[in-house]
Amino acid sequence: MAKDLAPREAKMLRACFVLIGGILTGGFLLVALMATSASAGMSQDLSSCTAAKDRAGAAACTRVMSSGRLPREQMYIGHFNRGTGYRRAGDTAKAINDFTRVLELKPDFVRAYEARGMVHADSGNPEKAMADLDEAVKRGGDQWQFHYSRAVVRRADGDRDGALRDLEAAMDLDREAAFPPLMRALILADQGSFESARSEINRVLSRGSETAAAHYARASVAFAEGRVEAAEKDVDRALDLRGDFAAAHMLKGRILEERGVASAARQRFEKALADPTDSFDGRAARRLAKARLAIGDRGDSGKPENSARKKSVAKADVAEVKLEKPRPLDCKVFLPATGSVVTAKCSE
Repeated sequence: MAKDLAPREAKMLRACFVLIGGILTGGFLLVALMATSASAGMSQDLSSCTAAKDRAGAAACTRVMSSGRLPREQMYIGHFNRGTGYRRAGDTAKAINDFTRVLELKPDFVRAYEARGMVHADSGNPEKAMADLDEAVKRGGDQWQFHYSRAVVRRADGDRDGALRDLEAAMDLDREAAFPPLMRALILADQGSFESARSEINRVLSRGSETAAAHYARASVAFAEGRVEAAEKDVDRALDLRGDFAAAHMLKGRILEERGVASAARQRFEKALADPTDSFDGRAARRLAKARLAIGDRGDSGKPENSARKKSVAKADVAEVKLEKPRPLDCKVFLPATGSVVTAKCSE
């Protein structure tokens, strides 16, 4: 790697890049173990690129890839993380370009098919979405996450039976994964099988999985049944556990609508649009939030949404990530998404 650096910089830098990743946990980890304080800026970019939260994260990935410090064989990770940042910011064209580049650099990186398929789904291209997700399942059918992602798209397209088949396959592969049974519960509720839906959710909660997704799912079923107070209790708990949960904000908005608090409901719908789309039930939540806002706009003035709200949403899409004070990364790195500590081998 030192060959890619200027001689003076090569003397200052000793780095070992480590790649770690997991499905549904955001970007892959890019860790640089630096020997001098001159690398503090790069450490911050690596942290932001790894989080891949928004455009700021995507820009950080661009700087990392342009720095000459990222080994060529790891460049696909930079593109994948940048694509994830663009995807979360709603820039679907750039996200698709990056995920396509990943597959050009590393054709066997199956997760890029899944990621590109989900972006195609967000862009309203179900045929391209299913083609990529089918390929992900074909190549990585032993991973429950790919079956789950295809189920999400099938549910959005109205193919509930196909979605349920995929969820069954996902649960057969990993009985401990919480998302497949929770999504299955939402589909059962869509079909009016509320008792079965509640049983599915309670089984997840009985395993000690008190997650935001579980409370949201139970709130969603309660709301569909007309049990508004029970729904609000669970959705508030979901938001306590995760403040940027798009689907929970959308559901809270629906509850506020039921109570006639239109302005507060609108704020919740706007928050749902600003939050990440790849959280549990996030895509369906965004579609519903847009629909509720459109109804409100027509009711208020008969005109499209006002420019003030557009600016608010746009600002939320590109919000800067608040990072800790830049510092050299240690050999041990804590991963909040998995709750584990990664130990990397430092250069001598």
